[in-house]
Amino acid sequence: MLVLYSGMDSTPINMVFRAFYLIISLYLIFWWLIQQNPFSTRNWSKAGFNILLFLFLLFWLIYGIRLVYDLEYKGWQLTGYHKYYVYSWAFGCSMIPALGVLVNAKHIKINRFTRNMLFFILLSNLCIAAYLINFYKGGIQTIFIERVHIMVPGNVLEVKLLPEVLKKASGILINGVSISFYGGLLGIVSISYFLFYQIQLSIWNTFFLTASFLLGIFNLIAGASRGPLISFILLVMLVVIVSILLPLFRFVNFLFLKIRTREKVAPVRYPIRSQFKPYVYKMLMSLLGLLLIFTLLNYIKEKTKVDFDHLLMTTRLKSLLEFNNDLSTTGRVDLWKSAMHQFKINPIFGDSFINNVGNSYSHNLIMDVLMSVGIAGAIPFFIYLLAPFYYFVRLPAEKKRAISVLFVLFMAALLLYMTSGGLFTAAEFWILSAAVIGISREYLKRTT
Repeated sequence: MLVLYSGMDSTPINMVFRAFYLIISLYLIFWWLIQQNPFSTRNWSKAGFNILLFLFLLFWLIYGIRLVYDLEYKGWQLTGYHKYYVYSWAFGCSMIPALGVLVNAKHIKINRFTRNMLFFILLSNLCIAAYLINFYKGGIQTIFIERVHIMVPGNVLEVKLLPEVLKKASGILINGVSISFYGGLLGIVSISYFLFYQIQLSIWNTFFLTASFLLGIFNLIAGASRGPLISFILLVMLVVIVSILLPLFRFVNFLFLKIRTREKVAPVRYPIRSQFKPYVYKMLMSLLGLLLIFTLLNYIKEKTKVDFDHLLMTTRLKSLLEFNNDLSTTGRVDLWKSAMHQFKINPIFGDSFINNVGNSYSHNLIMDVLMSVGIAGAIPFFIYLLAPFYYFVRLPAEKKRAISVLFVLFMAALLLYMTSGGLFTAAEFWILSAAVIGISREYLKRTT
């Protein structure tokens, strides 16, 4: 936002931000090393030096060798980017911060962390929405019928009108995928926070989360990116289903225990009134939230004359069904086919981190791993990928609720990088997965 509103060159600002980001991450890692003295084998278990941490480091060693080999020895270049861009994203934004989070997770206060994440995502969406509304004098209708990128010089341009020369000269600061992703992220976090994180919500919290949800939907539609939209729908369905089934499961469990024992269940252990009163209250707040959403949507539709039947997002979703006529979809499939072909060429160690189609990444995390490091790197990566699910499932119910918003954030990042971005650009995936693993492991250690 500083770049957009000031008109300054983004390069020095990005360099300063990433350097500061890297320094904090290195400080956390060195602080952990000093505290735990991992050079003594007797302290490995205390330091959390387990098989998962070893596999994490092993994967990044293999992937790092691949990057250096392709960029330095072969002299290859990712289309439109310098090799130091790849290094800074791979190690400075992904690997080192994730490692810092993984080894220091026991110091994370999950309640404060979740609130801070919510406010950070909310602030990001507010800045994006404010800039779009300020630029588009035609109003919301204009925003919703055009897909935009926010450029470095401070211009918001239609993708179809964006010349290749301008892309190279200025570069895209915030693309449509990122706008939609952060919009969807705010929407799903608001819903998750509402349903899972708090047992009781005040009316003011309901107003706040409802407004946050609508802001997220605004940016989700404005970016007109189908991947984040599909991920948002899937996660919302999952969160809602779980939130409905959870109290039902507890109620059935209560009845089963009562019938089996044929005795009055101890009120301290199974306080049915105290258990279900918060859910009744939450249902009332949910109805209030839905009423607010539909009221505000109807108000916006009447005041702005937005035609929801002809949104660009709707058009792009329809084009997804017309597979042969949708260049974006066929382009993704071509990338994935090429990635599989490159994997088959060298299945053990991979072929390259650069896809032969377009000289870019594969826009799929799994394909990128197979293409880049083959089976040798895929084994530690897939074990690490399954670790957040493994640890989350093993958590007791109250700890699951505490970490549920963080886990949903991780799922959103994972789904995003199944259709967009590359392995070295997936900073959100690496950091959030490390947080879920580290915090879950600490909870499990305390309960055993």
